[in-house]
Amino acid sequence: MSDQPSERLAPVAYLPWVAPSSEQADDGAAPAPQSSRHPAGRGLRAGRPARLVAVGRERDHDDEPVETGVERDERIDRLIVSRLRRSSLSIAEVRGALVEHGLDDHEVEEWIERYERLGYLDDRRLADQLVHSHGVRRGRGSGALLHELGRRGIDAQLARDALDALDPELELEHATEVASRRARQLAGLDRTTAERRLSAFLLRRGYGSDLVRRAVASALASDPAE
Repeated sequence: MSDQPSERLAPVAYLPWVAPSSEQADDGAAPAPQSSRHPAGRGLRAGRPARLVAVGRERDHDDEPVETGVERDERIDRLIVSRLRRSSLSIAEVRGALVEHGLDDHEVEEWIERYERLGYLDDRRLADQLVHSHGVRRGRGSGALLHELGRRGIDAQLARDALDALDPELELEHATEVASRRARQLAGLDRTTAERRLSAFLLRRGYGSDLVRRAVASALASDPAE
């Protein structure tokens, strides 16, 4: 029986090709149902490089057990799935995490393909989610949205497609709402100063100049202080 790490992660839902050990099952982690495991029926070993499967349990100079290839795969998978349960990740973000854990290029692409096939990774869906959460809920403009999608490693074409789906009138409505809230904090300033500060504020939030002009005019026109 393999030695278990002294620090345990919170229970996670294992991917279909990973079967938890008996000790992990005793800790309350739900094993994957037999019907959903990897089609080859051999867990992560199916389709894996033979050198990983063949790694034996050797001892180092301190007589400590060396992690086998399968144990390594299960550990990395637990960490990745734990992150995916907390928040959506892009393919680039998961790829970077896998590389950090020592997987080579072939292994990384193999894992990415599996996660995509099982629906854990979908950059198009993530791009749409980010446009909604940052645009609608956080009042960010298309420029800021494009920057955020790029920062998350979303493909440029997928990012443009997600932004193209953003209704210009809806974006103007959001910009006006943001400007109106900000305008209340500028009460008492003269019109020119208020326009300059409000415009700079909206530009920093990623809204385009033409949209900023219209939103500022609308917000100040509806300002009760005017």
